[in-house]
Order: sequence, then structure tokens, then C-alpha cells
Amino acid sequence: MSVRSERVARSTPRRLAALAPACGTIAVLLLAGDVLLLAGGVLAEEPARPSIQIGWTQSAPTIDGRIEPDEWQDAAHVDGLTQALPDAGQPPTEHTEVWIMTDQDHLYVAARLWDSDPSRIVRNTMARDVSTRRDDRFGFTLDPFLDRQNGYFFQVNPNSVRRDSLLEGGRGESSWDGRWYAKASIDEEGWTVEIAIPYQSINFDPDADVWGFNMARGIRRRDEIDRWADPVRERFLTAMGRAGNLIGMKGIRQGAGLQLIPSLTTRRVDDTNLPSTNPTGDQRHYTRIAPSFDAFYKVTPSVTASVTTKTDFGETEVDDRQVNLGRFALFFPERRDFFLQDALIFDFGDLSTNGRPFFSRNIGLDERGQPVSLLGGGKVTGRVGNVKFGVLDVVIDERRRSDQQNLFVGRMAANFGESTVGGIVTHGEPDGDGNNTVAGLDFVYRNTNFLGGKTLRAAAWGQVSHNDPHQAAAEDPPIRGTGYAFGGRIAYPNDKHNWELVTNVFDDEFDPALGFANRVGIREFRGNYRRRWRPSDSILQTIDSRIEGAIITEQGRRVETGSFVWRPIDVQNFVNDGFRIEYEHRYDVATVENPLSFNTPAGRYHFDEGRIRVTTSANRRLVGTLLAGYGTFYDGTRARLSSDVTIRFTRNVQAGLIYGYDNLRLPGGDENIHLLRARLSLFFTSDISWVTLVQYDSVSDQIGVNSRFRWIIEDGREVFVVLNQGFDARGDVRATRTAPLAKVQWTFWF
Repeated sequence: MSVRSERVARSTPRRLAALAPACGTIAVLLLAGDVLLLAGGVLAEEPARPSIQIGWTQSAPTIDGRIEPDEWQDAAHVDGLTQALPDAGQPPTEHTEVWIMTDQDHLYVAARLWDSDPSRIVRNTMARDVSTRRDDRFGFTLDPFLDRQNGYFFQVNPNSVRRDSLLEGGRGESSWDGRWYAKASIDEEGWTVEIAIPYQSINFDPDADVWGFNMARGIRRRDEIDRWADPVRERFLTAMGRAGNLIGMKGIRQGAGLQLIPSLTTRRVDDTNLPSTNPTGDQRHYTRIAPSFDAFYKVTPSVTASVTTKTDFGETEVDDRQVNLGRFALFFPERRDFFLQDALIFDFGDLSTNGRPFFSRNIGLDERGQPVSLLGGGKVTGRVGNVKFGVLDVVIDERRRSDQQNLFVGRMAANFGESTVGGIVTHGEPDGDGNNTVAGLDFVYRNTNFLGGKTLRAAAWGQVSHNDPHQAAAEDPPIRGTGYAFGGRIAYPNDKHNWELVTNVFDDEFDPALGFANRVGIREFRGNYRRRWRPSDSILQTIDSRIEGAIITEQGRRVETGSFVWRPIDVQNFVNDGFRIEYEHRYDVATVENPLSFNTPAGRYHFDEGRIRVTTSANRRLVGTLLAGYGTFYDGTRARLSSDVTIRFTRNVQAGLIYGYDNLRLPGGDENIHLLRARLSLFFTSDISWVTLVQYDSVSDQIGVNSRFRWIIEDGREVFVVLNQGFDARGDVRATRTAPLAKVQWTFWF
């Protein structure tokens, strides 16, 4: 047995004993949560919520963006919204009318957005699901279970571009795509929009007569937001805790609730980077036709079961290339539709990166981000009463270094008002190196009526992981062990004052194989505070000042990393031109040489850096962000410059360039690092696009090209044509891997 393995084996009882204080800490935090629940109720009386009785119709309107009075005569009518930003509680600068009605199969919403100067309506965005925050827009949220924390978000801009999200406990998953319809049009008096939401697309309680509901209009040229319920600066439209009531929903139906989604992918691969002597040399050139199949069935209107087989994610957008100048792994977001469906149910403890027990990118992607074949998978998600749950099971095909793998995740949580108590279990090792199990408990507290309408959030969580690896080679003996992690946070995310305190502990044997943990064996303490001013009678909309601090120690409490960030000035005007000055001091104990081989020895280092950032408004034809910084880096210096520029030739043709340059001057030698991402976007309509992305970094000297044509015939029925091309730029540029594909996906609803 190796020294390390012997240490781990002997320390396992000690580690199990160490869980006692961890659980004690969690218990204290849970008790604190109960106190917060009581305090929130005592300190603030809940204000009245607006309510509206929905209209029922026997005649479905035509969704064409033109409001005909006879089509909407059965609808409930809302005449006017209230400013939430910039002057909360004041009348809006432009008038808005909204009509809401339903039949048994669809929810219908129409809005007349009057405008005194229609020539100044902002409508630059043309791509589905791209943020429309920089445009004029109209949107609404639904809480079909009236649990005041979960639901759906739908938004449309004057180009008929649709944006939607799942909402779960104050978070949103914008990659979710539901099936719904919307059309907008502009005339001499403003713009109009008509929307239809099929009840087949959402989960709901069929016995509920009241849903949570809110709606808002954005007027971009004034950075104005007008809202129906909760017109305050502190929260967004997606804050379901303060939404109004939509009454009269009982009687809707979902039909059979079955979706069948066959798809067919044709792929050609020519990989000249593999030598012919490679064991996989026979895979250098091939053409493959791969059918796949997904199915979604609503067991009840509130519970969805889904299956996938021979899943192909080739059409998924590629990751943005990054250069890692630090010592720890980078975090990349999930982009694949199967894993994004009801993904927020699996969120745990308000954790965003380090320490997540489940991170779906570990399923079906290897360490280089390349797809791994999925034989099949199943998922059941939904709600019963105040309990939400999710179960995921996926089988990964065998590979050269591992057998077929079965991976399992189970999550359950109960809602209490806006707060949640739950647990999670994961089992499986995606790399095939053994067995890994993680179990965790979490409590998340939310109060959107704290101290008279402010928001307070808190969380406490704990996890235990256990590794049981397969027998390895004699020179690499297996490591077995049980590890733990626990932590908590409290946050006051409001407009004038915004602060957060976080503490986390990660044992050095903590290993969530299906999660994300890029730094373990530490105790982490972080905090930040931001003060915001909104000057009256000024060209500036906001003036912010912010401080951040963090101390990270190893388990013996020796400081490994410390940082202090001071942002004395951060200003923005009403169209979001901005200017920021920032200073950072960082202390770091490097136990190994820098991973990019800068010849920096292990040791203790102090870093000081000053940064300036200038941003121009996204409303301009030329949009850009420029950041410049200079300071110490290990035992040398670092000068850096990054720019993000977008040129909007028309709404239909846009080009973007992101360039990063780092000049490192170190005793072991200087380094010049370049990162380039160039994007050309052609939008033929809001549903037909062709986007080409070229990426290069000087560390790998590799160029990647991803060209992606997407035609949304209607939601769930799409055509993709994608080209992925790699180049080796070391010396003469040569093609390495060429992989074009075409995919057709066609959904049938029953």
C-alpha cells in the first residue's frame, strides 16, 4: 500500500467522525434559517398582490401580431402598468394595454405597447433565446403551482424574437426551449404582440384555480421597466415570490401529454491528426448515419418522464475557448437540450461552481469536451404537492479505457413558502475508474418581503462522497476514501445595498465524480459589498462602489490564497455606456509549478493589478468593451488587454471580435498569449440563422471553426447543418479534423 493510500485508509474513521461538526454546523444554519423565517414574517407585512380573473373563449385568436377587437373580446383587460425602473412606483412614460384569455388548450396574451415616437423603438436582436434586455420587449411569468418560487418566463421583442426560461428558486435556465408561438408588428402608434402558450408545453396542477402571474414591458431608450405586480428596483420580473394572481385556470387540459422526437444525423469525419499506426486509425475517415429518439410523456400534468437513446449532440453550440492562467480547472456551462430539460430541479444548495454534487457535463463528454456515446437514458421530473423531485439514469457506451457505465442522480426537495429543504444522491464514475457515491442535504431560504419589501437569501448544505476505485496497476495503487464538504451563505441582493457572506469547507478526499470540484482540501471564506447611488437630474443612471474579499486556507488553517478587490467607481448612463476602475491584491501559495510551464517555481506570491474597463451601449451600431490591466504576476509582471467588439451592419448581419492579449515578463522567460474569437452572424428571419465562429489561442496553437445553420420550422421541428473544422497552426497551417454533419429533428405531439 502506498503512503498516501495508507494515510487515507487510516483516516477514514477520523473523516467520518469529522462529519459530526459538519452536521452540527448545518443544524445551526438550519436553525438560523428558521429564525430568518420568523424574522421575515415579523418585520414586514406582506403587501397586497394584484389579481385578475382570466377570460375564457371558444374562438382561438390568430397569432399574427395584429390585435383585432373581436378576437380579444372575451379576454381580461389590464389598462396600464407601473414603473419599476428607474422611478419605482411612478406612472410609466408610455401607455400599455394587455389582454389575457384561455381556452382548454392554450393560454393567450396580447399587448398593445403604445409609443409616442415609434421611430425610436429598439429592436436589434434577431436570434432565438438571445437576451433581449438591450431591446424594447414585453414578457410575462407563470407560476402554475403557486409555490411562489418556480415557473416559466416568456418574452418577445418587436422582431418577434422569442426568449424563454425555466425558473426555479430564484434562478433561471435560459437554454430551455418550450413550444409556443408569438408574432409582433410595428405601426405608427407603437407595437403590438400576440402570444399563445400550449398547455402541452408546461407542467401545472390541474386542480389549481389560481396561478402566479406577472408581466412587464421594457422601453430601452430610457432603460425603463414597467411592471404589473411588484414594481420595485430590488427584484426582476422572474421573482415569483412577489407575483400577482391569475384566477380562473381550473378546467384546462394537457391532452395525452406525449411527445415523440425522432431525429437523424449524417456525419462525415476526416481526421488527419490520427497516425495510421494508432489503434483507432481505422476511424480516421468515415461516414455515419445515426438515428436517435427522444420521448417525453406527462404522467400527470405535473410529472414528466423522458427517455433518450443513441443520443447525438453534434448540433450543440461549441464552448467558448479559454486560456487558463490559474491553477484550477475552468467551469463550462451545459448546452445540451436533454440535460437542460427541468435541469434546475437538480440544483443544490445555491452552489454555482465549486462543490456542485451534480454537473451534467460529466455525462457524455470527456475531459476534452468531446462527445462520448450515450446508449440511452431516462429521466422523471415533476412536483407532487409541495415536493419537487428528479431522477436521472444514463448508460454510457464502453470505451477503450472503461466498460459500459451506468450513472444515476436522484434529487428531492420540499417547498415551504419561498424556501426549500432537500437532498441529493449521485452514483457512478463517468471515467470508468471505479464506483463513486455522493449524498447531500441542503436548505435554501428566500424572503422577498424582508424589511419592508427587500430580498434576503441564505443557504446551508452538506455532502459526503465515497470512492471505491477498481484495482489499478501496481505502480498506481488505488485510492479509497470518504470525504465531506459543507458550507453556507447569506445574501442581501438589493438595489441600494447588496452584500454576501459565504463559508465553505471541502475535505481533501471530497470527490463528486458526477459533480464539479476544482479545489478541495480547503476552507473558504468570502464576502462582498456593493453600494449604489442613483443621482437625480444627471446623465448617469447608477454610480457603484464595491469591495470583495476572500481567504482560503488548507485544512490545517494555513492561508493558501487571499484576495482583496476594490472597485472605487463603476458608473453607467441610461443607455448603459459604462466606465470602471478596479484594483486587486492577491496572495497565493503555489505548491507546484504553474501549469502553463512559465518556469515559475513553487512558493508564496503576491499579485497587485490595476484595471480599467470601458463599455459602450449595446444600442449602438458599434458595441464594445475594452479592458486594460497591469500588475505583478508570480515573480514577474503581467500586462493585458482584452476587447469585445460587435458591429451591427443591419439587424440581419452582425460581426463580432473578441481578442485577448497577455504579456507575461518572468525571470524564466517572457510569454505572449493571444486568444481570438471571431463570429459572423446572419439572421434571415428570427427562426433562420447561420452563425460561424472561429477560435484560436497561442497556447495550443490550434484553430477551431464552427459554422452552424439552424432553421426552426416550428418549435421542436428543426434542421441543422454544422461544420466543425480544426487546424494546427504550429508552423504551416494544416487541416486536422473535418467533421460536417446534418441533423433533422421532428417532434410529434399527442
